[in-house]
Amino acid sequence: MPKDRVCATDTALPVTRRAALTGAAALAASLPPASSVMAGASEDPILPLYREWVQARKDWYALADLPGNEDWDSPETIEAQDREDRAFWALCDLTPCSMEGVAALAHVLWVLDGPSVVPTHPEYADQCAWPENRLLAAIWRAGSGQTGLPGAA
Repeated sequence: MPKDRVCATDTALPVTRRAALTGAAALAASLPPASSVMAGASEDPILPLYREWVQARKDWYALADLPGNEDWDSPETIEAQDREDRAFWALCDLTPCSMEGVAALAHVLWVLDGPSVVPTHPEYADQCAWPENRLLAAIWRAGSGQTGLPGAA
């Protein structure tokens, strides 16, 4: 190991690996755990918007199949689409503060950018195996505490 050299204009003490690690450990010990920060909010603000987004999609699909609404232009269908859009864009402006919020956003992303075919399609399993979908599913599992794929429950 080379001998420490002190420059004439250097006013700082040399930092050793031990001192750096001790300082980092002290800093980490002084910070609150991430779980307590996430648990501070009564309810993640993402969750009501997520529930609204899910309900608006369910409503839209139910209305889309009604006779006479083949062009999806009934006032009720348009209103459901508007509710879905408003909830989605509001979700885009928020940061989750709970694991449930992380799972909710992962599910939204799965619906929009995950596999492009329905689960009963022969290519669904192949698309689920794509790296980006595997990563998204892993984030959803970590946030939701569930197994499997988003939306499968």
